[in-house]
Amino acid sequence: MAGTDTPTESTDADPAHAVVARLAVEFDDSISRSTISRVVAASVRDLAGVPAADIPELSERVARQRLLAALERAASWDRGGLLRTSG
Repeated sequence: MAGTDTPTESTDADPAHAVVARLAVEFDDSISRSTISRVVAASVRDLAGVPAADIPELSERVARQRLLAALERAASWDRGGLLRTSG
């Protein structure tokens, strides 16, 4: 049975893909997708030992907090390459 709420193959194979996609929409104007992907991957690694079913939600929360903290730091200090620049 096919329905709109059925997960896609990409999210079944790699739940982090969906997390990256959601955070990319949220931080699109500020942080590159590749940076978001690296932060999500690091968050997933840091959650080793957590039940697998909890990884997607927890990794998204951890990654979001890290990205927000990076934006706060970048407001006064840009490490180069983290923030998108116009032009």
